[in-house]
Amino acid sequence: MSRDEEVALLSRTPLFENIDAAHLRVLVYAADHARFAPGDYLVREGGEEAAGFLVVDGEAEAWSDEDPAMRLRITRGAFIGEGAMIAGLAHRLNVRAVTEVEALRITRTLFMRVCHEFPELGRMVMSNYARRMASISSALHTLLP
Repeated sequence: MSRDEEVALLSRTPLFENIDAAHLRVLVYAADHARFAPGDYLVREGGEEAAGFLVVDGEAEAWSDEDPAMRLRITRGAFIGEGAMIAGLAHRLNVRAVTEVEALRITRTLFMRVCHEFPELGRMVMSNYARRMASISSALHTLLP
């Protein structure tokens, strides 16, 4: 996949939507390319690796230790670890490769460096993140008695 295709893929994630392609290009070019064999973990629940991953190719599964029977399918275009990348939070799910997975790894250090150079990128990402958290909170309130 070309860098331009990776930029386009990143721009379609909720966290990075409506962000200037030139800023996303900086992230993509500086990000690490990571490959995971079937059975390898991208992240582990409670893990403190401060990085987010854009799945570029392949399939993974995600689950919580609290409910290991409930599994989510992760495919191309998914972004894993928003909270870890933005705020250094521990990962909340286990994510393991089902097939060979290629991903872009964006560390918190890289993310913060790019936000320092391009404050408008940081503002937009934080706005997108806050909007997503508000939506999740609202959805949870409708589920709770």
